[in-house]
Amino acid sequence: MEKKNGFSAIPAPMDLSVWREFQKGLSLLLDMPLQLYDSAGNLLVPSIKEPCVCEKVCSNERGRSLCSEMILASIAKVIEKKKAYIFKCHVNQYFFAVPVILASGHAFVIIGGRAYFEGSVIKDFYEGISGLGLSESEASGLRAELKTVQPKSMFMAPTILHSMSVPLLTSLVANRQAGAGDSDVSLRGFKALEQVYRSIAPVLDREELYETILAKSSELVGADRGSLMILDNKQNVLSVKASKGMDRKIAEGLRVKVGDGISGAIAARGVPVIVRDIENEVPSWKNRPRYKTKSFISLPLKLESKVIGVINLSDKNSGEVFSEEDLHLLLSFSNYASIALERGAYYSMSEELKMLSMTDPLTGLFNRRYFRERLYEEVERVKRHNECFTSFVIDIDNFKSFNDRYGHLAGDEVLKGVSRAIRDAVRSMDVVARYGGEEFAVILPHTNKADASIIAERIRKGVQDFRPPNPDFEHWPTISLGVAEFPGDASHIDDLINKADKAMYLAKRMGKNKVVVYER
Repeated sequence: MEKKNGFSAIPAPMDLSVWREFQKGLSLLLDMPLQLYDSAGNLLVPSIKEPCVCEKVCSNERGRSLCSEMILASIAKVIEKKKAYIFKCHVNQYFFAVPVILASGHAFVIIGGRAYFEGSVIKDFYEGISGLGLSESEASGLRAELKTVQPKSMFMAPTILHSMSVPLLTSLVANRQAGAGDSDVSLRGFKALEQVYRSIAPVLDREELYETILAKSSELVGADRGSLMILDNKQNVLSVKASKGMDRKIAEGLRVKVGDGISGAIAARGVPVIVRDIENEVPSWKNRPRYKTKSFISLPLKLESKVIGVINLSDKNSGEVFSEEDLHLLLSFSNYASIALERGAYYSMSEELKMLSMTDPLTGLFNRRYFRERLYEEVERVKRHNECFTSFVIDIDNFKSFNDRYGHLAGDEVLKGVSRAIRDAVRSMDVVARYGGEEFAVILPHTNKADASIIAERIRKGVQDFRPPNPDFEHWPTISLGVAEFPGDASHIDDLINKADKAMYLAKRMGKNKVVVYER
């Protein structure tokens, strides 16, 4: 048989329709594009949809060539090293390559991800597209459609993909070589899995997801009874989130400590158990009258190596015992279910909680992290259009002495009062943030220093004239404010903040309660 890169060529023609549907469902669940290649770099199954940046890059011959070279190089590396790697492409998107090496001597590679990491997306995006010659509207359009992922999701995906893809691709290759027999039985199981995956992928509601996971796992192996238990890490206790064939009230009140009973033992050990005859195999776990059969399966739900729950299934409706094939199907399904549960947990966060990641809880202003992302975005915009913008650094005068005299609650009132004064003085397009402690920062797009100094003075006067609601305060702190312009005063964002900071400290040395514009 012909060999490429030391591996057997993929048997042709090979029916990949089952894989195609499997890849589609997994891509939807992971929320990442996936592609399947052979070990020589030939594309076997394309992704459902290309990320917007990839589409733009590949719209010309140069971009297509760069992408192709990157993919081929990554495939060659993971095949040679026989392990997965995370790569960063020429437009700064992250992607992974996962080698799937089968015992039959065949090898595949799964390429996926192709997204920016949350937390560094602005910087990576604008640096990545700098050589594409995009207009402002094109860059803004791509920015609005950008795909971002948490780094943890990207690093976790290769292990999950490998464990789920090996048995399916093994069966597909065996089916092509054998033509019939046991491999057909295995493929029927994977086709059933594919239907299950598609039914779970759209579900985002946590409670509905619990019920769907249990219903589909029961359906997969024909079980009449079962439960899905989720681990509470703080209390180290499993509780039933979904049940089938059980009294719902009893199930809802059931709590099992990790290490206790069947489910607790599975959670503690992190390994599945298949029992064909409980009375002979596990005498201490005698079959109770309410169960119709003596066979059951219990398996952990795991993310990476961490147990997050347990699925218990019993009473196969055919009256037969659970088989190794049942266990293999459920193990593949459990990986998928674990990803779905993590995704469901993310989407169940309210918009208010998501907003907390970018705002300061005391003042309601944007936080430092979000401010720096916006600052970087503004720098890249003015570079492309030969424009300018201005930034302020604001510090509350004598804040420590005020805090020491009136207490921290009074200090919080000052921070909130200054925040309101700043917001009232700036325009709707300006970005205001609490930069840290008693320090604030502002971005004024499309604004030079001369115009910005007028707004700065309006802020200073607004704080000076503010009347606190508490009559016990004998005085109200003022602010010192430094102004700097990009690119006239600085070449990068840290330089800009530093220049505005210097101007602010000069204002303090000049007597405080002043606006100082940075001058070289």
